[in-house]
Amino acid sequence: MTSDERATSRIEAKLEAIIHLLAAPMVKDLTLAQSAPLLSRLGLNRDQIAAICDTTPETVSVRLSEAKRQPTSARRRPPRAASKQSSQETAS
Repeated sequence: MTSDERATSRIEAKLEAIIHLLAAPMVKDLTLAQSAPLLSRLGLNRDQIAAICDTTPETVSVRLSEAKRQPTSARRRPPRAASKQSSQETAS
């Protein structure tokens, strides 16, 4: 392995870690059935999604397949738990 290849491998590993650090908080309150399609739409592959969600790539594949079979209206992302609008409504 050349020094360029080693440097590329180190950079790839660091980028993978950054992806995990950014994605984990985004899906922490979602189920795998909700987070797998979201992360897939963001360009992550099933191995990356499995690592972030602490499951197997095969399980991720099943959840992605199930999500494709759902009607479009059922695939919408759930609302966030604490939005500004809902906190303003409560204050009124």
